[in-house]
This record gives sequence, C-alpha cells and structure tokens, in this order.
Amino acid sequence: MLSMEVLSSLFQVLLDRQSLPFCLILAVALVAFRLYEGRHKSRFPEANPKQTFSLSTQSRVQDFLSRSREILSSGRARYRGRPYRVFTDMGEMVVIPHRFIDELRNNPSLEFLEVVHEDQHAYLPGFEPFGADERIVFVVMKYLTKALNKLTAPISEEATHALRRVLTDSEEWHEMDPMTEIIKIVSQMSSRVFMGEELCRNYDWVKVSGEYTVLAFNLSSVLRTWPRWARPIVHWFMPDCWELRSKLSEARRLLGPHIEKRNAQKKAAFAQGKSVQFNDSLEWFEQEFTKKYDPATSQISLSLAAIHTTTDLLTKVMFDLAVHPELFKPLREEVVQVLGTEGLKKTALYNLKLMDSVIKETQRMAPIGMALFRRLLTKDIELSDGTKLYRGEKIVADTMQMWDSETYENPETYNGYRFLEMRNDATQAAQAHLVSTSSNHFAFGHGQHACPGRFFAANEIKIALCHLLLKYDWKLPEGTKPPESMIYGLNLVLDPTAKLVIRRRQEELDLDSLDS
Repeated sequence: MLSMEVLSSLFQVLLDRQSLPFCLILAVALVAFRLYEGRHKSRFPEANPKQTFSLSTQSRVQDFLSRSREILSSGRARYRGRPYRVFTDMGEMVVIPHRFIDELRNNPSLEFLEVVHEDQHAYLPGFEPFGADERIVFVVMKYLTKALNKLTAPISEEATHALRRVLTDSEEWHEMDPMTEIIKIVSQMSSRVFMGEELCRNYDWVKVSGEYTVLAFNLSSVLRTWPRWARPIVHWFMPDCWELRSKLSEARRLLGPHIEKRNAQKKAAFAQGKSVQFNDSLEWFEQEFTKKYDPATSQISLSLAAIHTTTDLLTKVMFDLAVHPELFKPLREEVVQVLGTEGLKKTALYNLKLMDSVIKETQRMAPIGMALFRRLLTKDIELSDGTKLYRGEKIVADTMQMWDSETYENPETYNGYRFLEMRNDATQAAQAHLVSTSSNHFAFGHGQHACPGRFFAANEIKIALCHLLLKYDWKLPEGTKPPESMIYGLNLVLDPTAKLVIRRRQEELDLDSLDS
C-alpha cells in the first residue's frame, strides 16, 4: 500500500546518519513548542481535553458545539470554586468561578472589543462592522443614553408604524413567525434613533440592516468551525459570505445619497448664517469622528449591537407570556395605569415595574449565551486567592449561576414577579432592575464592559411591549408545546421554527395620543 511505502521511506530517512542532526533538532523543537504551549495550561484542569492521537481541532469544536451545556455543567460540578479550561469554537477559554467576577469587573487589564474582533472575524471582508472601536461605545454613552428622554416619543411613533406594517391590523387569528417578524419591527424602531425619521421609513434600509445582522452572526458561527488559519481562505468560497459583502455594499449605496442630502442642507443653512439640528447617530458620528470613516460600517455596527440582542430578548418575552397568559392582565393594567397617568415619558417606562421584572426574568431563564463576561487579558493578573491569569488568555463565566438554587429560589420556575418582589428587599433592591448588572445576573455583562446600550435596549423593549400588549392578543398555536431553547456552542436561542398566532385587539389606551 502507498501509505506503507511512505512510512517505510520515512523510516529509512530517519535511520540515515546524515539525517540524524535534523531529526534531533526537529524533536527538540517539537518538545519546546509543547512546553511553550502548555507552560500555563497545566495550572487548570480541562473539561473537554484533546483526544489521544487527535491531529485536528475540528472534532473538539463540533463536540463542544453539540454538547456545550453538558461540558460546562460537568466542569462547574467537578471544579466548583476553581477555574478550569474549556476548548470552544472561539478557542480555549478559562472559565472563572463567579466569586471572581466582582473582583475582575473593572480591571483595566481585561479587554472586550478585541475578543469581539477576533471571534466575529472583523479582519475579513464583509465582517468589518464587527470591528467597532471605542468611539462607537463613546457615542452610545455620550449621546444615545443622554438622549433617551427625547427619544421615547419617536420610538413609540415608529413602533406604531412598524407593528401595523409587519403584524397588520387583522382582528382574525393568524400565524406569525417571530424570528423573522420581530427583527423587522426592532430594526425600524432602532433605525428611527440611529438614522432619523426619513431613512427609518426606507424599508430597503430596514431590510438590509436586519438581514445583514442575522446573516453576519450566523456566518460567524459557521466560520468558527474552521481552523483560524483557514478562515481568511475559505470565506472567499462561501456563497453566504458573498451575500454578506453584497448586503454591506447595498447599505453603503442606500446611505450615500442620504448623507449627501444632509450635507447639502447643512451647507445651505450655513451660507444663510443658520444651522440645521439632527439628533441621530449619523450626526453624532460626524461630530465625534475627526478622521474619515465609513458611515455604513459604523451604522451597521450599531445595528449588530442593538438589533440582535434586542430582537432575541423581545421574542423570548413574547413566548414566555404566551406560556404564562396569566401575566397579560396585570401587565396591561400596569401600562394603562402608569402611562395613562404619567404620559409616554422615560420616567413612566421606569415605573413599569412588573414589566421590568418580567423582562429580567426572561433574561435570567434564557440569556443570550451559555457563558458571558468574555474578556481577553492584556496583562498578567493575580487574583485575591493567588490564582494567576496570564496575558493572552481568554476568560469567561458560565451563566448557570442564574439557574442555581443558591442564587435564586426555585430557579427552574419562571416567576414574572421575582424581581418585582426583590425590590422590597433592601439588600437586593439595587440588583432587581432590568438594567442592573451583578455577578448573579450578568446577561448585560458586568462592570467596565457591561453593555453600554442596555438603557436604550430596555426602553425600546418596554415601548414595543406597551404597544404589543395593548394592541394585540397572542398565544401558542393549538396543539403545540412551549418551544425549548436551543444551545449551539455558547449561543442560547429559541427554536427558529417556533410560531405564535396573533390578532389585533381594541386597546384600552391610545398610546399615540399621550403627552411625551
């Protein structure tokens, strides 16, 4: 056989005295590499070790993607209170115990954006929006969060348009596909803030920004099944990657004339000694980006951050309410009482305390990932117990803390009132709010790199739910069971085939007529 001939020839070469120095050098190099590779790894046990004689990481990646919950649960039980290693589709990570999260949350040696750039392939053509830098975060914190008072009414107005367009005003029960329809609603609502009134009604833009978001996250997962060295090659041969680049080009094409028109308005106003005021992210970027930048890439970066997570959470809340219909009545009563008294204001949204609790409980039961608090060490760190973490290592914390009976009473049971009741406990009240983060509930992250857009996301979801609750009834289709969350690697998502049935109802309060 050919393989035997090759082995025989190789064996003869190895026996050749002239080849002996080369073989010795090769052996020493391999040993040195193994020692270098494992210099720190031996500190922590590995939950899913490499199989003997395995020459590729592919099988380990596929095994983790299909058994991540089992692997993380096993590691949590076996190494409770100690860090351990896990090999994932995002490379090797050190899973840290939750007791270290507060200690690490504001450590300046932990980087988040670099992790996103690498794990989401920002270095590849078409994936550039994943390469958002600190300026995006700065714009969100400086402008978006501060503008929430003025944005409540415009977002609500856009919710009215989006719901009518996507869900219709039909009073007959009809099936809806939440996974494809909620993202259209969220995309339009978000675009009102990011792009202004004119472009958010450009449904080509709404369509391309939403479709790019879904495709980009899906493709990122697919590419991570390939070795890191192969990704810059294989993406050129993947039709979905061609489509992704096409959608980004389409976004640039749609945005170009809009920016030119806006610049012309500014120029004309300036010539007359006047100014034109815009309160959206297009303007915020223009003010903060002193160097030339790609507006489409920056806008899609915002969409990736806002649309993906908001759609996921809002969709999960809708299904939880369909499974627990007893919550519809008190939620509607709260909306009518609070908004009817206070109007459609940011402060009124804050006072929707049952709704806040329901959303946070959904997030507790089904966070967006099996492990969050993903960070890259830029310097060596020594923890309070003497444990050392080294520069270049990735750390992560599993979200199973949120399902632990030591953290929450009856954690396996959905309780929409859980966090409302927690507000009555002075020792826990600060952690009971949807936008609050802690080492026990870090679905929005925690510390220095906690999601800066969570205040906007919370308001946007509440506004959408106010409209949905008052204007629509929805439930699970007859004869169907509640959909189970699907776990794929570190991702925790709803079954994409799950459906709801929905119909228009007569609202008790006209949201569009409220003072803002």
